[in-house]
Amino acid sequence: YQMYLARSKGADAVLLIAAILSDQDLNYFVQIAKALGMAVLVEVHTLDELDRVLAVPGLALIGINNRDLETFTTRLETTAELIEARRDRLTTSGALVVSESGIHTPADLKAVAAAGAEAVLVGESLIRQPDPGVAIDQLYEKNIN
Repeated sequence: YQMYLARSKGADAVLLIAAILSDQDLNYFVQIAKALGMAVLVEVHTLDELDRVLAVPGLALIGINNRDLETFTTRLETTAELIEARRDRLTTSGALVVSESGIHTPADLKAVAAAGAEAVLVGESLIRQPDPGVAIDQLYEKNIN
């Protein structure tokens, strides 16, 4: 129901968290989102979750959450560890790998990019800034005058 409502309100994408979905529900929700014309970002935090998600056909976006949703601790190494462990399967899948959470500095951005992340999802570190636009420029080390 929530995906139908979100789509009717103009949502273009949905985030599905593998840790809280069974394989059956994950596949079902991916199918619904695709039928609604929505992009699907499936989020993982562990190797087991990544293996489950890699079994879902046709995913365009796989997010690796650097934040453990049980302890709320953040480790950027999570992105590197999961990509390294499944690099071949990720490449074969054709999915774009998104590193999520814990990205606050240009060094953080460079670290996840060097690990193989092709995109980042940055939230909290931008929300806490008085001017998110300036914060984005700083993150990408753009010349700010």
